[in-house]
Amino acid sequence: MKIFFHEKETGTEIKRMSHLEKLMAKASKQGKHKNILSIIFLMADNRNKLGVVVGGDDTVLHFSYDHENPPYYVSKGEQDIDEPIMTCFLLFDHHTEFPRKYVIPFDKGLMAIHEFYESGTLPTFIEWVEV
Repeated sequence: MKIFFHEKETGTEIKRMSHLEKLMAKASKQGKHKNILSIIFLMADNRNKLGVVVGGDDTVLHFSYDHENPPYYVSKGEQDIDEPIMTCFLLFDHHTEFPRKYVIPFDKGLMAIHEFYESGTLPTFIEWVEV
């Protein structure tokens, strides 16, 4: 598995879950220092991708298959509302917004990240919405 923080980087190879958690904590700290949320990407060995919003108490997860064609999935939040919008920056650069209905607690997202790390497939720990 690789983790990506910025565009045009080759990614950092992840060998253990503890290493992944350490790098995600570093990205969260960087976001908090800049006072922004950021979307980082995890790429499994099978090339499936999981986008993760870091830097706050909540997150949004986005899953795409290796072929990068539909279907795409986003985490299903507990509320079915659009506002307040979650504003974040893709790879610390590109402005992105998510409706509140996709926002989940970070701790819940972390459990899905653990599952993705182990399986490389769409995590079943959380509910998903096809987008």
